[in-house]
This record gives sequence, structure tokens and C-alpha cells, in this order.
Amino acid sequence: MALAQLPLLFLRPRALPRPSTINHFLGAARASTTAASSTPAPPSLTTAISASKPYRIALTKSKEYPVYQLNKRGGNMHLTKIKHIEGDIDALKADLQNTLKIQDAKDVVIHQLTRHIVVKGHHRDDIKKFLGSNQVGFVEVVELL
Repeated sequence: MALAQLPLLFLRPRALPRPSTINHFLGAARASTTAASSTPAPPSLTTAISASKPYRIALTKSKEYPVYQLNKRGGNMHLTKIKHIEGDIDALKADLQNTLKIQDAKDVVIHQLTRHIVVKGHHRDDIKKFLGSNQVGFVEVVELL
């Protein structure tokens, strides 16, 4: 009987979480539900995708291709990295070797775990021109709850 009359202060209601906290936790849910949902994206938000290419590249938030120049080993080693590749990554590697006229297979490397392609040398402008001419970029559409 004495337990029923104790005030249960530890069960008091808390304040609602901040909007940034809600967006953070729902952001992870949105990313996982976007891939599973079968609803097509509105055509106004996506760019034209070339039907002849078996790969495509997600554009960044600023609508640019994710192609980055890196300097390693004290600035003596120049690399170009391509990120956000979907589809047949081997076909993209072969197309890049043909476009950049690179004969050695060691100069264009695929990282299978991260799905990035690393090219020896600074070729950012040439790669962006190649990707833009083939229109392989697309904008990821995130559904809002």
C-alpha cells in the first residue's frame, strides 16, 4: 500500500525532441526506404539518363559530378576519384580507359567495397566532360515523411 502512494517523479513526461534530432533519425529511415520504394521519381527532379549505358552516377547536392582530385605522398602522387557509381562499374572503367587513352590497367583501379574508381593523374575536367556528354548523372530524390 505504501508503494502506491509514492510519487513517481522518474515517470514524468519529457519535452519533445528538437526538430534536428527528428530529422537526423528520420534521415536514416528515409535513405533506407527510398531504395525499397517502388514509386517513380517526378520527371522534373531527375536528369536525362542515357539508356545505352549500364551505369549511372548520383550527382552531388550542388548538381555536380562527384569527381575529385587528390594529392598523396606529399603532393607527388596525383589521383582522381569518382564516387557514387551505380550499375556496371567495370563498364565505366573500360569507357574511362578508352576516353582517357590509358593502356595500363593499373592506372585505373576499382575499389569494390566503396564502389569508387581511382585514376592515376589529374583528369577531373576530362572525366566530367565525358560524364556530361554521356548524361549518366542523376539526382537522388528523397521522400519526405
